[in-house]
Amino acid sequence: MSPLFTKLFPGRVTIALAPDHLAVGERRVDCDPAFGAEPWHGAIAALRGVEWKERVRVDAVLSNHFVRYSLVPWNTALADPAEEEAYVRHHFTKIHGERAKAWALRWSAESADAPRLVSAVDGGLIAALKESISGKARLVSIQPYLMAAANRAQRAVPESGAWLVFAERERACVALHAGGRWRSVQNAKGPWLDTLEREWHRAEAVDGTAAPRLALLIGARPVDATGWTFREMPA
Repeated sequence: MSPLFTKLFPGRVTIALAPDHLAVGERRVDCDPAFGAEPWHGAIAALRGVEWKERVRVDAVLSNHFVRYSLVPWNTALADPAEEEAYVRHHFTKIHGERAKAWALRWSAESADAPRLVSAVDGGLIAALKESISGKARLVSIQPYLMAAANRAQRAVPESGAWLVFAERERACVALHAGGRWRSVQNAKGPWLDTLEREWHRAEAVDGTAAPRLALLIGARPVDATGWTFREMPA
């Protein structure tokens, strides 16, 4: 980002899009999750009604309702970013079919042999975001909720590992980080504790070793659950 661009757009604001609301900085605007054919149409409609009174750079954070995640085993023979994208897209296409060809993909930077945490977002949502933010505002970044918060929360994960729990209305995303790498991720409807317990049992079965019982909570409060240690983290 050039110094001239920063000078032209000196302010900075984070917006967060979810099916039932749009947050613009500290301001929340309710929207209709049933509006339109896609779950993000209501939030985009609300965004188009925002009046940008000052010149600002905008960072957009997307609800996990709008994102698909997968942990992709890595191939160290991949030579460049184009090969990496083709490899990751092939993985999503095998799971989700031809529609995955229109998704925008991003993956975490890890050590050479570590699996990549990959996010996929509907290309139509990306295009609608870019079209809806104009005038005195400029869109400078788009991040899925998991990616945006995980960058901060990972610093609190001990070497022995911990689960990151991202709770939203009617949805929970849980991801296991241990031994310096991502071990699993699941983004599902339903209560966060149910999803966490299910993924813990799955991790035990896959790895054959004891999965951690420490969970860092983002957007949720600790509950009484046998064998678990919970710590609240800032959203």
